[in-house]
Amino acid sequence: MSEKTTIPLISSEIAGIWNAYMSESLTIRVLSYFLNRVEDNETRDLLQQTFDKSNQHVTELTGLFNKAGLPIPDAFTDNDVNINAPRLFSDTFYLAYLSYMSRIAMHNYTLILNEIARSDIRDYFSKRIDDSIELYNKSADLRLSKGIFIRSPFVEVAKKVEYVKSQNFLIGLLGEKRPMLLNEVTQLFGITFSNIVGRAITTAFGQVSQNEEISDFFFKGRDLSSKIISELTEAFSDDDIPIPSTPDSFVTDSTISPFSEKLMLTHMLVLSASAVSSFGMAISESLRVDLYAIYVKYTAQTMKYSQIGAKIMIDNKWLEQPPAVLKHKDLVGKQK
Repeated sequence: MSEKTTIPLISSEIAGIWNAYMSESLTIRVLSYFLNRVEDNETRDLLQQTFDKSNQHVTELTGLFNKAGLPIPDAFTDNDVNINAPRLFSDTFYLAYLSYMSRIAMHNYTLILNEIARSDIRDYFSKRIDDSIELYNKSADLRLSKGIFIRSPFVEVAKKVEYVKSQNFLIGLLGEKRPMLLNEVTQLFGITFSNIVGRAITTAFGQVSQNEEISDFFFKGRDLSSKIISELTEAFSDDDIPIPSTPDSFVTDSTISPFSEKLMLTHMLVLSASAVSSFGMAISESLRVDLYAIYVKYTAQTMKYSQIGAKIMIDNKWLEQPPAVLKHKDLVGKQK
C-alpha cells in the first residue's frame, strides 16, 4: 500500500467521500427508473453512461471507506425504487435533470477539492469534476440538437467601455433602476432554470407521495419554486429582457411513486442546499439592491423549507447522520 493511502483521512476528506457516496447512491436509484421509462434512444444512451459511471464511483468510494476503516453509509438500496412504476417524467425532463444535476456536481466537487490534502482523494474529485463537465456538455449538445435547450436571454450590450458615474448605480428599491449587468442576468437565469426543474420534481413527488404530510411538504416546495420563478421573470420583464421558459410541463399524471418517501425527501434536501448556495453566489454577483433583497428573502425561505423536510425525516428515522466529531466524554461508561 502506498504512503499516500496510509495517511489518515482528514475531516474534509471524510465529509467529501461521505457526501459523494450518498449522492451517487441516490443517483443510481433515480437513473435506474429513468432508464426503464425513457423512449428516446439518444437520451437513453446518455442516461446509461451516467448510470454506469455512478456505479463505478460507488465501487471506488467503497474502496476508500474500507481502506480508511470507516463505516459505509446505508444510503439507498433497490428497495428505494420501483423501476416498473408508470412513467412520471417526460424524456425532455430527463435531459434537463442531467444538466441540472451535473451543474450541482461541478459546484460541489470543486468546493470540496479545495479542502482536500491527500493526493489520491484529490485525484478522485478531480476526475469527478471532469465527469460532471462531460455530462453537462453532452446533455447541452443533445438538448440543442433537439431544440429544447432553455437558453439564457439574448440582450444587446454597450459597444464602448464605460465607468460608473453615480452612487445610483447601486439603487434598485427606490427611484429609477439601472439596466441589469450581464452578471446579474446570468444569475437570474441560472436560478430561474433551477427552479423550473425543481418545480417539476416537487410537483411529481407531491402527486405520488402516499403520506399526506410529506405530499403537502412537496407541494409547498412547488409553490415556493413558482413564487421564485414569478418574481425573477418579473425582474426580467421590467428590464425588457426575454423571459426563459419551457414548452414542456415535464410531469405526467401518474400517481404511483417510483421512489421511497425517504429517497424523495433526501432529494429535496439536496436541491434545497444547492438553492441556498446559488442564492449566495447571486448575492455576491449582484450590485442592485432590489436583486440582493430578493435573493436574501428566498435564501431564508428555502432554509426554512429545508428544515421542515429535515424534521419530517428525523421523525421517521430516515435522516442518516453525516460523520461527526467524536465527543470522548460520551464514551465514558460504555462497554467495549
